[in-house]
Amino acid sequence: MPFTGDPKRYQELRDKVLGGWAGKNIGGTMGGPLEGRKELMDYDFYPKLPDGPLANDDLDLQLVWLHALETYGPRLGAVELAQEWQEHVFFPYDEYGYALTNMRKGLRPPVSGWFDNPFTDCMGAPIRSEIWAMVCPGEPELAAYYAYQDGITDHAGGEGVYGEMFFAAIESAAFVQSDPTQLIETGLSVIPQHSRVARAVRDTIAWHKQGLDWKECREKILEHHGRSNFTDAPQNIAFTILGWLYGTNFGDSISKAVNCGYDTDCTGATLGAILGIIHGFNALPGKWKEPLGDRVVVSPAVRGFPAPATLEELTERTLRVAQEVKAYWSGRPRPQVASLWNQRPQSNTYWIPQNSQGASGLEVTIHYGDDGPAAYPGETVRLTLELRNHSTDSWDGQVRFELPAGWKGDQEVAYALPPGETQRATITLEAPPPSSARGSSDPARAIREDFALPVYRVGMRVERNHNGFFWAADRQELSLVRKVRWEIQSPSGERKTLIVPASRVDVAEAFSTLEEGVYRLRTTISVPSPRKSRLVIGTGNPVRVSLDGEQVFDDPNPADPTTAPAYHRGRGVTVELSQGKHNLEIELVHSGQHALDAQSLVLFFTLVATHEGKQPGPFFSYVDAIIG
Repeated sequence: MPFTGDPKRYQELRDKVLGGWAGKNIGGTMGGPLEGRKELMDYDFYPKLPDGPLANDDLDLQLVWLHALETYGPRLGAVELAQEWQEHVFFPYDEYGYALTNMRKGLRPPVSGWFDNPFTDCMGAPIRSEIWAMVCPGEPELAAYYAYQDGITDHAGGEGVYGEMFFAAIESAAFVQSDPTQLIETGLSVIPQHSRVARAVRDTIAWHKQGLDWKECREKILEHHGRSNFTDAPQNIAFTILGWLYGTNFGDSISKAVNCGYDTDCTGATLGAILGIIHGFNALPGKWKEPLGDRVVVSPAVRGFPAPATLEELTERTLRVAQEVKAYWSGRPRPQVASLWNQRPQSNTYWIPQNSQGASGLEVTIHYGDDGPAAYPGETVRLTLELRNHSTDSWDGQVRFELPAGWKGDQEVAYALPPGETQRATITLEAPPPSSARGSSDPARAIREDFALPVYRVGMRVERNHNGFFWAADRQELSLVRKVRWEIQSPSGERKTLIVPASRVDVAEAFSTLEEGVYRLRTTISVPSPRKSRLVIGTGNPVRVSLDGEQVFDDPNPADPTTAPAYHRGRGVTVELSQGKHNLEIELVHSGQHALDAQSLVLFFTLVATHEGKQPGPFFSYVDAIIG
């Protein structure tokens, strides 16, 4: 719905934006207290009647994105959104925690959203689609483009990105049409048809057409698309569509979505927003609006910017940004979202001049490969450098790599590119062996001198020549995360060494055959200062943990081997770490029904802060610690 000078049309647009935000508040407040429950429920109103809305990350993050749009303007992309994460979002939850760790280590989207992130298929991205729809009313492909830029910050390569694109397109189109079938098809048009999200949505539509009742449809969704992680995106997106198709009115629709269980605050909030946009604020039932009022409640861990205090303020600021977005894209070709589907999450792209976004300069891409941006002392790292000239003029010059102290390898690549041409080169970098300071009596010095240890910084200077002489240069910085070394002993005593890119250890990779019994994994933890820490341990096996020879954790019960560990929940133990190096041993008991299942011999291990702290943001990762 374009902006016009027609006051009536503007008020209609305003009513839909306000309705979308109010519906988001209503659905999130209804589903919030029920989040994570997997049983079929029977609620028809708020399970807890609050004095105003409940704080919810579904809305919180979109307030940050509104601030980002106000700060950077319509040209913002994933890099700017990642900067906003680091400054304003201190959530440790699931994909948020892993991606924020990557950003703090210097990784950029999409690599920040893909590397060492077991939650890329989850709901953290689909829940924040509305802002992109509201600043692109009636422009579903453009809304999906912005949703992609958002989603890859913390879900790159996963179904979460497709879920956000799907909902953003639906919500944008909902400003100009209201038929559920047409709107859902619009959403499906911006995501790959082979994606799990698309298949779950199409199956839900088919089961509805076959005449199954909503409870039978829910069971079919769980049978064909269910996952043990209650935040998995395809099943929850299907529940949202179920509520929409089977609901007889606003309250019945969000109630059915929420009563399916699982990520209930997300399903209720998204459907509430869709229906709020379609019908507008004035048409939303008073029984649902009045208990919440006009307030916007923000979680304490989202901070450092002027958040809207009311839905009215949020609506006015959204409309102002939407006018800027419309003006920016006026006369410009719209992005083709299908071209985004095959973007590689293992690669980072830089534009020269910086922030030119490919308009007329040089596109520089670093492909990291399957291990991602990771290195280990004494190991050789191979990167692929790809240069493409988007200018109408020829470019030539050098790409120079500034290596950390002690590193060896390719430090210069010459290029000469006519307009439209591409050049590729393999870059080989060799990390030095562990520092001799490791044997020092000063543990802090040992950590400092082991090449910083947890992250290696590589400068990339892209130089351009003119008439054969240096003309100008742009400098970027690449981050390589230190890999983790584990010594693993099988039940029969066979010993192997595994060096893994990050927190996931596939024990079965080390051995040709699996045995019943105890697998022992040993590594070290080094910290430059004393701290209270939480050891996060994710495995399907019974597990014991010892630190410096003392047992600190023992859980004899098996767990779901498909459940990845979040920083804030699941198995773990709090310990006091003194400054220096500590020996860690983890014993995995492999027996019984899982004895021949390689998937049950997977360990996730990381180190995070505890829930205590002077500032909001518990369970943040320690990026100054060295594991292995």
